Amino acid sequence: MKKTLTFTAFSLLILSCTKKKESLEENKYKERVKFGYLSDYPQIKDSSKFITNLRQTFNLIIHESPAQQEGEKITAFKKVKINGSDENYYFIEYNWKVGSTGECPWKYQLIVAEDGRLVKRLAAQRYEFLSILPNENPFLLTTIVTGKGNGGHELYRVTADSLENVYEGYYDYKLRTYDAHEDSKVYEPNELKLLIKDFNKDGLNDIAFTGKIVLIQGHTPQGDWYDTEVINGKQVKYSVDHPFKKIPVEYIFLYDKKTKHFKAKEDYKEKYELFE
Repeated sequence: MKKTLTFTAFSLLILSCTKKKESLEENKYKERVKFGYLSDYPQIKDSSKFITNLRQTFNLIIHESPAQQEGEKITAFKKVKINGSDENYYFIEYNWKVGSTGECPWKYQLIVAEDGRLVKRLAAQRYEFLSILPNENPFLLTTIVTGKGNGGHELYRVTADSLENVYEGYYDYKLRTYDAHEDSKVYEPNELKLLIKDFNKDGLNDIAFTGKIVLIQGHTPQGDWYDTEVINGKQVKYSVDHPFKKIPVEYIFLYDKKTKHFKAKEDYKEKYELFE
């Protein structure tokens, strides 16, 4: 038993050291590699060289094809301020438009410090700089969507010179706020509407995602799904255009002043049994 415990502790020590080493190497990489075309701002002089340098500098791996090469472009190149810092950052979006389902949405968003250092690399279908707290810089909202049409949101602020996701819904809480995948249900709208409001009356704005769950299959109290049923002697087939039922939803996330995170107001998995 003692030998087993000693071996386990030794293994954990090695794993911890390895992770620390990887973290240090990653930080060194971020410090060493800098993008050299920021001086082009605000007008890109040679988009082909700009894209080539961007991909090489930040190791942007994509599936190359004639269609991709013909359609690729920089769709955003601007200076921004992000909540949590008064520093300027460059926001760059590279869109190559076509690719496999696994590569969807065929875009990268890069947040780069003024010295050319990469702060964060994202792959969002949509982004928005969103003012939530009065008299503060905006947050960066991103919509993350898979090739099948499932997804959710992230909400970023600057913490210790890095971008931190402060919305605890998608990754921490596993809450889907985007659904266009026509399995048993979708959302209406597919990307739930975002509301900004002081829901708990503490003087600070919170956020909420609202819309409807649209059931495109029938659902029994026992949890079984079905596509068709007979009503008044006629066979009815359920679909997006002829849904079984619509259920209004409102997912509220309250701003926690101490952690600076947006946390779920209640247990939505229990409240909406058809969440999964």
